[in-house]
Amino acid sequence: MGTSVRNETIDDLIRSKRVLILCGSGGVGKTTSSGALALRAAELGRRTVVVTIDPAKRLATSLGISSLSSTPSNLTHLIKGKTPSAGELWAVMPDTNEVFESFIKSMAKTQAKAAERVLRTSIYKIFVQDFSGANEYMAMEKLSQLYLDPRFDLIVLDTPPAPNAVAFLKAPGQLARFFDDSLMKWFIAPGSKLLAAGIKRILEILERLTGKGFISELVEFTAALFELKVQFIANLTEIEAVLRSSSTSFIMVTTPERYNSADTTDFVEHLVREHYPFWGFLVNRSLTARLGIANKASLATIGPVAACSEQEQNFLNALFDRQRSRIEKEFTVFESCKKKNANVATVQAFDQDIHNVDDLADYASKISSIGAPSP
Repeated sequence: MGTSVRNETIDDLIRSKRVLILCGSGGVGKTTSSGALALRAAELGRRTVVVTIDPAKRLATSLGISSLSSTPSNLTHLIKGKTPSAGELWAVMPDTNEVFESFIKSMAKTQAKAAERVLRTSIYKIFVQDFSGANEYMAMEKLSQLYLDPRFDLIVLDTPPAPNAVAFLKAPGQLARFFDDSLMKWFIAPGSKLLAAGIKRILEILERLTGKGFISELVEFTAALFELKVQFIANLTEIEAVLRSSSTSFIMVTTPERYNSADTTDFVEHLVREHYPFWGFLVNRSLTARLGIANKASLATIGPVAACSEQEQNFLNALFDRQRSRIEKEFTVFESCKKKNANVATVQAFDQDIHNVDDLADYASKISSIGAPSP
């Protein structure tokens, strides 16, 4: 199922790749893991930028800062003393409007008038906010920009929760279909039959809601955007190439409880079916990692604790028995990962949320030290 080498550690991955894309359900620690991997990469001497499109701004919280912007922020000073001289940590949270405007201007090098026509209408704001796939595509565009930025050796991308991440991957194709001539005709040729009847009434309703001039601005925006079709399609092709490159790896972040959930399994199946470079699973909140249980067989060898009374030992045994089913479930998950020929790493459960760089560095060290447990 997987397309990578089994038993490759997280550190191996960090050292060998250009792009790491973290996927997963909401609430499994994906954004924290993204920040931790980026910090670990900086510790290993790589110039790393972590990108989040999480509207909850969890990455900023994990880094102990108030906010992030669409321009990469150099946070290396926050980890001073933790990295070699060459290691750097940057972070960015793309703003869809800013990325779209920058993208249009950079793409229209020889067609400045077309770019001006796109940006001077109010429609472009509606487009980037409401067109299906536009927000996800702009995040892809930011990835493409950073990929070409010589300041960075590694990009760590935090994606939306798994159901939305499929839309994230499909965004380039959706934008490409937007430029299909047959779809565009009713926008740029208002005399066509398609513009009559139902579509015309819809546009009239929209014009009443948005003010006079909506239709003319819509036609102006779309016609100008269509002039940039060739550059758009070329850019879409480049982004798709990055996503499928051997220098890119997808990591599914999950927990023992969410491993078999539909949003996790369906997304992994999508990655494999579409031949994206899937590395494997990062299993978060692992009790086996926290207790240092190396394999399933060691469960039977856990004996009395030294200098412990019989009553205390009975209490500890009862407490451990309550967790035994959870531990056995984790090893079932690890075994399932390996049967899929997928790499697996774990990070232990923590007692508190991550609120600063020191906590994040501790989290990162737990990921890199575990490796792939044996079932």
